[in-house]
Amino acid sequence: MNRYLYIQFYRNKAYIIALLFLFIAGIMAIYTGKKFLDRNEDIISKSGAFQKESIERNTKFHKDDLGLVLYYIKFNLVNETPRLAALNIGMRDLHPSIQGVTIRNLEEQRYNSDFYNPANAAVGNFDFSFVIIFLFPLVIVAFCYNLISEEEERGTWKLLSVQSGNLQKLLDHKILIRLCAVTAVYLALMIIASVWIKIPLDLYYIAFTISGWLYILFWFALCRWVISFRKSSAQNALILLIVWVSINFIIPMSSNILIQKMYPVHESLKAVMEQREGYHNKWDETKRPTMEKFYKVYPQYRNFTVEENDAFTWTWYYAMQHMGDLESAKSAELYTEKMQKRNQAATYLGYLLPNLHTQLTESHLAKTDMSNQLQYASSLKKFHEKKRLFFYPLIFSGKNAESINWAQQTIQVFSLSEHLKWFQLFLPYLIFIALFMILSQNKYRKLC
Repeated sequence: MNRYLYIQFYRNKAYIIALLFLFIAGIMAIYTGKKFLDRNEDIISKSGAFQKESIERNTKFHKDDLGLVLYYIKFNLVNETPRLAALNIGMRDLHPSIQGVTIRNLEEQRYNSDFYNPANAAVGNFDFSFVIIFLFPLVIVAFCYNLISEEEERGTWKLLSVQSGNLQKLLDHKILIRLCAVTAVYLALMIIASVWIKIPLDLYYIAFTISGWLYILFWFALCRWVISFRKSSAQNALILLIVWVSINFIIPMSSNILIQKMYPVHESLKAVMEQREGYHNKWDETKRPTMEKFYKVYPQYRNFTVEENDAFTWTWYYAMQHMGDLESAKSAELYTEKMQKRNQAATYLGYLLPNLHTQLTESHLAKTDMSNQLQYASSLKKFHEKKRLFFYPLIFSGKNAESINWAQQTIQVFSLSEHLKWFQLFLPYLIFIALFMILSQNKYRKLC
């Protein structure tokens, strides 16, 4: 009987075509991820060359005016992009993996990335996580929705009841065959991705693979429960598709609207406006109040005095720039706080929706999630301050560009390493799988 079930499945051309469809879609998604990584690496390498060229050009033409040199030069901080990001591009299609900042005001430069590539914001990327979350469940539904109803509609169910000593075992074997076929395609794609993209076989890759497979297993457990009610094929298919649409679109979109209402974020634009107003207003104000506020923040620079009758000094100019940042600091902090709350709310929702949990888990493992972006923004702020505090004394004391070893001013990399919380990653899957297995088991006892 088992051999017959294998032959019956693999001789069905529709099933083979569906598996081939998944495989081709997966290859296309891996190719998309590979192109994303290549483009990202190209941008980073060119940024390094551009920063070096910019330093050479500006130090050549403005070598006697260090303040003017540093007005133009941008220093780049790279957000390290792991190879695993090719399988889940996440937030990296909206936020660049490298950002350059001058030592002038930071807030305006930070939020420039919010308006980066609006076309991608609407369309998104066809990455491997998309294939797992959206396409794999559709094929699983097509494989499983009529395992019982098809036999009843053909009139062979009673015959199977007589010939088979255990109908539950027969049905589970059918599901197992389909699970093995889908798992084979999934593992083949993961192996191809690791070889093609050169993804290191570390704990992150293992956790990513297990997460995707548990999501596949969840859908098989759900199908097992739905078909146990012995509805018609049309009803089973409709129920499963309603579940697919609900958890992938209706519930997340409704929840997103609710989260936006709970945590409205206007602070990024507000911070930019406050920074600009704070900076531009200083041109019409006396210099003394500006410098006193600056000295209060950085008392070590109090010996660099600015006279009210001085027409223009770089000491006053860069102090004025930083005051603009300080006046928008509260809005910047509120923006970060609200984005963290939004991210936390999405995480809690993911515990109830396996598809959302898969997306959040895989983006976290690939370091393409919102949490990574917020940590990168915090690192960028520290990077900017470190650059300012290095150059301020040199500018304020009237040094020229030749007094600095510019070869040391290279691109720096922000790298994030975290311990994996295995229990938190996999527990939601295990709860749902166990729940549907128990519920369907009760139905199968009555059925068989």
